[in-house]
Amino acid sequence: MSLLQLLILAVAAMIGLGALRLTRVRLGRTPLPDGRGRLPFFLAFVAVPPIVLAVLIGMAPTEGLLRGGPSVLPYLAVLAGVWMVMWAAAVIVSLVVPGRWRPLMLLALVGREADLDDLPFDPPVTARLAESVALVNRANLVFPRGPEFPAQIERSGFRASWDSLDAATTTLEDRIAEDRRLGLGVASDVMATAKDARSRLDTLRRLAVEHGQAWAAA
Repeated sequence: MSLLQLLILAVAAMIGLGALRLTRVRLGRTPLPDGRGRLPFFLAFVAVPPIVLAVLIGMAPTEGLLRGGPSVLPYLAVLAGVWMVMWAAAVIVSLVVPGRWRPLMLLALVGREADLDDLPFDPPVTARLAESVALVNRANLVFPRGPEFPAQIERSGFRASWDSLDAATTTLEDRIAEDRRLGLGVASDVMATAKDARSRLDTLRRLAVEHGQAWAAA
C-alpha cells in the first residue's frame, strides 16, 4: 500500500475514534473501553484497518491478510504522525475556541476535556448516581427552605439529621468523583443536587458554630 493510502486510512481512523469517544461519553461511558477491554481495542485499532483496506482495494481475503499484515508498522508510524497533529490542534483549540465547544472538541481530539460539566449535552444519570440523589433528596427534605431554615439548628434531632444528610451527600460526591476519574460526564441535575446539599450543610454548620455547638467547630 502507498503512503497516501495509509495516510488517508489513518485520518479516517482518527475521525472514527473521535466520533466513538463522543458517542460513548454521551451514553454515560468512558471515552474508550477501559480495563481488560482496552488492550484488545487498541490492538484491533492498529492492526485491522490496514488488513481491511488491503481487502477493499481488490485483494482476496487471504491475500489481503498477507499484504496488509506487513503494512501495520508503516501504518502505525503514519497514525502516530496524525495523532501528533491532533494534539497540536487540541492546543490551538484550548486557546482560541469559545468555552461552549472547546470541551467537546478536546474530547474528540485527545479523549478528554478541561471540564466534563461544560459538555453541550447532559449524559444519562447512572443507576448508582440516581440512588445517591434519591437519598440526598430524602435527607434534605428534613430541613425546610425559607425563613425557617436557620432555626433548624435549635430543634430536637438536628445533629442526627445533619449527619444523615452529610453522609448521603458525601456518598454522592464520592460517586461523582469516581465517574469523573473514569472520564464520564455527570448530569447537571446530579451536580446541582450535590452542590445544593453541601451548601446547606455548610450553612447549617456555620450557624451551629455561631450558636456555640461544640461538635460543629470540631
